[in-house]
Amino acid sequence: MSLNTKNQNPSKIVDSPYQMIGSLTCYYNDDKPGVNIQLTSLEEMWYGHEENIDHPEDSNYPTGVNEPHLRVMTARVADSVLNRTGINIKDFDGVIHSSSSHANKHSIQNV
Repeated sequence: MSLNTKNQNPSKIVDSPYQMIGSLTCYYNDDKPGVNIQLTSLEEMWYGHEENIDHPEDSNYPTGVNEPHLRVMTARVADSVLNRTGINIKDFDGVIHSSSSHANKHSIQNV
């Protein structure tokens, strides 16, 4: 598969009405302490980039992950985090990415 996917389904989800907030939990497999790193909006966008998912135009559903594109985007995030924080996430035994969206104006919130 090429870096960019082939013709995509016009119904492919390409954006979200909510801003995504992401973080990385970096850990070691022993007693060394890990770190949590909040991602910038741009770094989170790279992780969730629409080209990371392949949703062919002749399919009702996504069919897989565009691995070459995903590798480029995750490397871009790792480089950005290193440049911004001085933390090389490649030095850890594992990295867990998580993301969530903020509450919208219709959410029930504690005051």
